[in-house]
Amino acid sequence: MQNSQALQSEAVSSSQNGCSSLTERELRRVAEFIGKEVGIQLSASKHTLVEGRLRKRLRKLGFNGFKAYLDHVLNTLEGKNERLHLIDAITTNKTDFFREPEHFRYLVEKALPEIEKKRQLDGRRELSFWSAGCSSGEEAYTLSMVLNEAAERHRGLKFNVLATDISKSCLTTARNAIYPERRIDPVPMPLRKKYFLRSSDSTEELVQMGPELRNPIQFGSLNLIANSFGLSQKMDVIFCRNVMIYFNNSIREQLVRRFEQQLIPGGYLFVGHSESLNGLENGLEQVAPMVYRKPK
Repeated sequence: MQNSQALQSEAVSSSQNGCSSLTERELRRVAEFIGKEVGIQLSASKHTLVEGRLRKRLRKLGFNGFKAYLDHVLNTLEGKNERLHLIDAITTNKTDFFREPEHFRYLVEKALPEIEKKRQLDGRRELSFWSAGCSSGEEAYTLSMVLNEAAERHRGLKFNVLATDISKSCLTTARNAIYPERRIDPVPMPLRKKYFLRSSDSTEELVQMGPELRNPIQFGSLNLIANSFGLSQKMDVIFCRNVMIYFNNSIREQLVRRFEQQLIPGGYLFVGHSESLNGLENGLEQVAPMVYRKPK
């Protein structure tokens, strides 16, 4: 679940498909449900975005109005399964390979040597990384790429990557590991040649992540504001970028504290460039722009 600025273009005419506009009251119903379930704050400025995304669900299910759809989803037992699709429609967002590339440079040049040394001292088998709010998988595969490269230089380096999101459709895309070729533009050419598999049909213009990238990653569904992450393993590094911008300060503070608990001593938290932890009570120390470390 990541930044969605590019998705503001999803405006839809209010008269389209014979369906009336989403009213302010209906928007509040959606906002209350989304806020309660996943902590995302939907402001009035998201009216067009929400209307455009929900109209697709109305069209698919045959509802001729937002009220009837919301009554079905929120008030009936039969509509319970559709709640996941409603959440999915609102929370599916855009991301990129090598987004905010300075984070990956810091990870490889600064953080990785420290945590690998600590792993060896602790006698642990491998390092654990978590892409929290992984969206459609680009961040997790970028992590796998840079860590595979690092492992070639340091033969004893072993790692696993947990990638989680609340969006079912995003996780399906991530697990399939197939992307339009234009999506890999940020990836350096040597890494494309090394790790990506091209479709045998040249007209498809698709690429698949190679097995070296897929094998270390485990994808799973996780709601970040649930009572517990439910994760047994402690993390060396957590990437949670462009996710907390959707939460209020109270939820952000709770989430950062729980990330802190999930990190090993000396572990790192990377957040998005618009997500400073200033003003949020926690025990992490800032070591670089939007990079925080748990004291050893």
